[in-house]
Amino acid sequence: MSLRLLHRRLAVAMGLTGLLAFAGGAGFEWLSALLATAALIVALFWHPDTELSARLERLWLPLATLLVVRALIHVAVIQDDIVIPVVDLLLLLLAAEALRSLDAPNDLRLYALSFALILASTAYRPGILFLIAFVAYVGLSTVALMVGHLRRQSERHGVREVPLGRGLVVTTGALSGVILLVALLVFVTFPRVSQGWAGRGDTPATSIAGFSDQVSIGEHGSTILGNPQIVLRVEFPDGAPGNLGGLHWRGRSYDRFDGIRWTRSNGLPPSSAPTSWYREEWRGEILEQRIFGSALDTRVLFALHPALEIDSNNGIQPLFDNAGDFLYWGSGSPAYTAFSRASQPPASELRGPSRGYYPSDHFLQLPRRLDPRIAELADSLTAGLDNRYDQAMAIQRHLQSFGYTRQLPATARETTLHHFLFERQAGHCEYFSTAMVVMLRTLGIQARNVNGFLGGQWNEFGSYLVVTQNEAHSWVEVWFPGYGWVTFDPTPAGSGTVEVTSAWFWPGRILFDGVQHRWNKWVLDYSVDDQVGIFGGLLGERTMEDIASTGAQEESTAPNPLGAVAILLVLAAAVYGARRLGGPTPDPWTRMYVQLREAASRAGVGVTPGVTPLVLVERIGSGRGGTAPAARVVDLYLRARYGGQPLGESELREMREALAAARRLLRSGS
Repeated sequence: MSLRLLHRRLAVAMGLTGLLAFAGGAGFEWLSALLATAALIVALFWHPDTELSARLERLWLPLATLLVVRALIHVAVIQDDIVIPVVDLLLLLLAAEALRSLDAPNDLRLYALSFALILASTAYRPGILFLIAFVAYVGLSTVALMVGHLRRQSERHGVREVPLGRGLVVTTGALSGVILLVALLVFVTFPRVSQGWAGRGDTPATSIAGFSDQVSIGEHGSTILGNPQIVLRVEFPDGAPGNLGGLHWRGRSYDRFDGIRWTRSNGLPPSSAPTSWYREEWRGEILEQRIFGSALDTRVLFALHPALEIDSNNGIQPLFDNAGDFLYWGSGSPAYTAFSRASQPPASELRGPSRGYYPSDHFLQLPRRLDPRIAELADSLTAGLDNRYDQAMAIQRHLQSFGYTRQLPATARETTLHHFLFERQAGHCEYFSTAMVVMLRTLGIQARNVNGFLGGQWNEFGSYLVVTQNEAHSWVEVWFPGYGWVTFDPTPAGSGTVEVTSAWFWPGRILFDGVQHRWNKWVLDYSVDDQVGIFGGLLGERTMEDIASTGAQEESTAPNPLGAVAILLVLAAAVYGARRLGGPTPDPWTRMYVQLREAASRAGVGVTPGVTPLVLVERIGSGRGGTAPAARVVDLYLRARYGGQPLGESELREMREALAAARRLLRSGS
């Protein structure tokens, strides 16, 4: 394979890895992606001659003009994501350069276009696919730069064939490992800049059965399909709680029901319990949750109820609204830490007298047309019960005797609440929560509908809880004076996640998500706090609290010498590896022979790559007197290099003296 062909294939492969990297972050429009991929694959094996290449140029130019106009329209008129139109233009230019003649000096343009694809992919949240493509790109670019340099030098000196040994290619490729190591050290030392630099919008994640800003029971004529897309990843620093499947990841609450759907009233007055109630009256342990969420169409922070506090350090700002829901401002996927009570007050306390503060009458609102049988059913279920806890439990137990199904009602008539309660007696979670809230309100008990996610699947590989859109769920919160909103869930146990977790791909998906979660956490969301934590751990940094607890009388930060030694060893290994990968150190006689060639070249002697040692001596002596020193250097070099007779100290000294004499003669020109 010629150097030209090898170099072109390496440059085209760089373009393919750039395309793969962008696909791992943002995806493509299918038509442009398929056409570009096909063009680059063709360019690996076929290249037009100079004449055909010139004809193709007349085709690429109008297409590129159209794509430029399209990008300008997206900027000035549509004002949406500009990256995709620009990338389509990059792909066209990359395909045009890859399909040019091998004689075309376009290697720098191919480098620049493939690197632009890598850079464009960072405008999004590139995943593991980007990491794989980036590592391959660094390796390919290192080898391509070396081969490109050899190609230009060989063409400059008129050398037709330059043999490339396997060792040279492997060593050059291994140099990319040092480059990646240095890049890793730079990345750890300098945290990422703020996200969203490209000005692109967030990508909402929605699903058929997913979380949204309203709850409706009006859908009919189909089946709620499972959706395994992951929306939450939850870590428990103090250890996971026992009942993972029963954790209610609270999102949004709703107060107004029109008979079909739940919404939030405009101008809702403050209706959340004071935080002191949850801190003082709820006596369970505080559970810390580190939550990594996906962007949804409603900016809600999910957490276990009641959430006492939510902290974030990735650019979002939590906001506690009037209803007691946590929203947020900011761009990007939310990552935050929530602190919640691990358990509710015991039933004995909730059965106490219901005296004290009550929220707004919004939580007693009922539809204008409500079947009177619903209120009669609530009265019959709670007859003889004198407290709201037992009344709520009676309604909950009745509803849990119904059936759970993802099959929606067949017709619009069958979507009504009274049809669910008195005829079908089966449905999905939104029917159960709606029925319980409405029946409680007919009794004068403040209640509301809540939407979020229930449970999740434990990821053993990453030691965190995976919550998918398939776990979308609705339940009920009931008001207790002095305690606030308390959770009740009337939905019977169902097959919510069976169809997803039993699928053949689920174990592999969980494993891959564990890798993806680490990538998101330590690369995409790497921050100054993470940097401080890494270096603090390596240096053994201790806080004042740590010192006070051990009674040590020392500074607030005491570096651990073992951590510093570890850092120095890593840096030393990188330097040593770079020197080793740079190639073996030449023998002293080889170095002196090379120095003789350089001195001859500076003196105007025609020294080309094809000049042999003996021809070099002849050219040095041509028109000059006294070639003996140069001849002696060459004689000793040939004996050691090809005669298998390593030079001793005395011969090396003689060779150095002869080299010095030859240099003087060459400088003087005599």
